[in-house]
Amino acid sequence: MRKITFYNLLFLFLALILIELIFGNWIFGPKFSSLIVKRNITKVWNPTHYESNHAAMYRKDEFGFRGDYQNISNVKIITVGGSTTDERWIDENLTWSHLLQKKLENTYPNIKVANAGTMGQSTIGHLKNFEIWFNQIPNLNPEYFIYYIGINDSILLLKALDKYKDKRNYNDADTLVSEKLFERQSRYLKNNSIFYKMFKLIDGYFTARKYGTIHFTNTWQSKKEFQSIQINPQNKVVVQFLTKYKKRLEKIKKKTNKYNSTTILVTQKVHKDHFLSNALNVINTETKNFCISSEVICFTLDEIIDFDFEKDFYDGVHTRPSGNKKIAEYLFYEIKKKIEKK
Repeated sequence: MRKITFYNLLFLFLALILIELIFGNWIFGPKFSSLIVKRNITKVWNPTHYESNHAAMYRKDEFGFRGDYQNISNVKIITVGGSTTDERWIDENLTWSHLLQKKLENTYPNIKVANAGTMGQSTIGHLKNFEIWFNQIPNLNPEYFIYYIGINDSILLLKALDKYKDKRNYNDADTLVSEKLFERQSRYLKNNSIFYKMFKLIDGYFTARKYGTIHFTNTWQSKKEFQSIQINPQNKVVVQFLTKYKKRLEKIKKKTNKYNSTTILVTQKVHKDHFLSNALNVINTETKNFCISSEVICFTLDEIIDFDFEKDFYDGVHTRPSGNKKIAEYLFYEIKKKIEKK
């Protein structure tokens, strides 16, 4: 009897291993290795950063993107950026990436948008995306990569000047792998296991069923962090930083070109008295100069959009749905002009 039980358990164990090898990503399929970008997740919660009478949902698909496209080959625009693109605390239907797609669909039904925003990521990480993330996604063939950039690079600039008080480590977002060995190993298992994928998909299904059925009231409160930090553009550290920043933009352009895609750089905006404001202005100026010298499309959002920072932002950096609507409208107008010129 013990032998029969032993052999049955051994057979079950071997069968599970075989299933993992065949249906997981250990041998076949994309190799996401220890990539920290979350995949196959669905979360539903009570919105706290903006007025809402219904639940909010954050969802990422098997490729680590937010979006409601049916097939990756239909994605014509990929939005890249940090937390202001990822918009982790904003409902799926209220992110600027999604609102942009909805506006485009009214004129161009076949255009789908995938949101590749990663919290804390700067242009260092945007480059890394191509090396260990985008290159593992089959049939990825967008017409445009939209880079919503500036804020996280301005944080790096303040760090270089030793003027950034927040000591949190943003390295993971830019390297796309954790510095901690256990977390790298854990992520490697999660990225390759078919059983973990099945668990997350089932869990996401039941989580998503709650979406829109739970009702909440207005619980958000505005947060302000206004303390302007002066920046001298002629400072040696600033000049060196901007030289490296420009090189990163050049590399991003080349990586984008390999997909036969068009590079679009979008500048960002914060409150004029926000502690990031002056550093961001320096970064935005360098971005615009690069666009002119390298003949890259640049949407100067910081000059065009007139935000109401009391209503459109919840912390001076991240936009609420009302701010996202303005971003989507501006980008739609600019992209439409580019499409019509083709």
